[in-house]
Amino acid sequence: MNIANVFIFLALSLVTSFHSVHAQILYTWSQVIPESKLSIRAIIDNDMCPIAYVDGEEIEMLNRSSINSGDHIETVCELTVQTDVKSVSVEDLQVPVLPEKISKIAFIGDTGCRINALFQQECNSVDSWPLKKNLDSLALHKPDLIVHVGDYHYRKTKCRNTKKCGNVYGYNKEVWYADWFEPAKDILLQSSFLFVRGNHESCDRAYEGWFKYLDAYPFSSEKCENFVSSWSLDIGPMKFFIFDSSFGEDIFTTQSKIDAFEEQFDKLIQDSSDKFTWFLTHRPLWRSPKKEFLALKSHGNLTQIEAFGDKFPSNVTTIVSGHIHIAQILLMDNVPDQIIVGNGGALLHAQDQEPVYQNVEFNYSNGKNYLAHKVRNFFGFGFAILNLDNHEFTFYNQDNEKMYSTELTEDFKLKIDQNYT
Repeated sequence: MNIANVFIFLALSLVTSFHSVHAQILYTWSQVIPESKLSIRAIIDNDMCPIAYVDGEEIEMLNRSSINSGDHIETVCELTVQTDVKSVSVEDLQVPVLPEKISKIAFIGDTGCRINALFQQECNSVDSWPLKKNLDSLALHKPDLIVHVGDYHYRKTKCRNTKKCGNVYGYNKEVWYADWFEPAKDILLQSSFLFVRGNHESCDRAYEGWFKYLDAYPFSSEKCENFVSSWSLDIGPMKFFIFDSSFGEDIFTTQSKIDAFEEQFDKLIQDSSDKFTWFLTHRPLWRSPKKEFLALKSHGNLTQIEAFGDKFPSNVTTIVSGHIHIAQILLMDNVPDQIIVGNGGALLHAQDQEPVYQNVEFNYSNGKNYLAHKVRNFFGFGFAILNLDNHEFTFYNQDNEKMYSTELTEDFKLKIDQNYT
């Protein structure tokens, strides 16, 4: 072999080695972020961000965050593009983009495997923790966008029976991979996501993973922010307003938290658009509790109620939340209706209610009173689909069986189905 051939051989070897390093992509996805942009992200186990191809143009992804402690390397890479791009791939993996017209939106929430001192969900059982099954059923609907209403991380403490629920726990990447990225690996390559911050991602819990992986804003390694700035997403005939309620307590609150919530809510008030809007917040403002607690009429999130419970503009017609591990619809008087879709996979909360209640009152110590003229409960794990073409909202269970469907009015409120019981 002559010298020229040796150099060619070495050059080809270096190129091959370089691309083999780039090819070690663990997970990749796209998510909508403020200012009508799409964030393309990838988690890799080295420190060399991969190449992305955007409408045929080759662009190197940027380092969003990285950890390198010798034998422990993880890099989160990011590339921001406009939402009207036609094609994006990371190395040889096609990444989902938004269509010109968004027609079908899925909602899911509270998805991780619940392990703490009190609850020991069997993470290794598809029946006990059916997140992957739930996501596979959701994927059959081929949504243009999937909204996760928060709470991804659940394995807080060590499981007492590792055969049933594994041996990963704490606030580390292994738990984030196990609780979210691995079961969601396939659907992350099918549909773009909108991620809402849950209380499990608050500053006293799994905030590091939230800001590193899923937060809509540029990553900062400085101290944890209690509040992610509110933002909105225009999806054609309607809008979403995304509100961070992760640190707003349900039962007790403080004036400083109320003031912080009011400040972020003002962005909604100041929005000059009168387009019909759904308000996305992890903690529901109102929820109907277990049957034995129905006499207690202060259930919901006191921080949000104090800050803006009766201040919603008329174009905000519906609130979508999780937090409570059930599926529920509350048709409210004089305030936006409340949808709860917290049955994505985390151990369900005990639900001993009847399917339908009439005229459930909510009374608070501050003198504010609210009425849900109808409450509908749905049982088991599942997700929801909003079909903008058909003006229809539907709950499905984990087996993709329809649990309940209702039409929407012209202002995107849920219609009252008098014949459904």
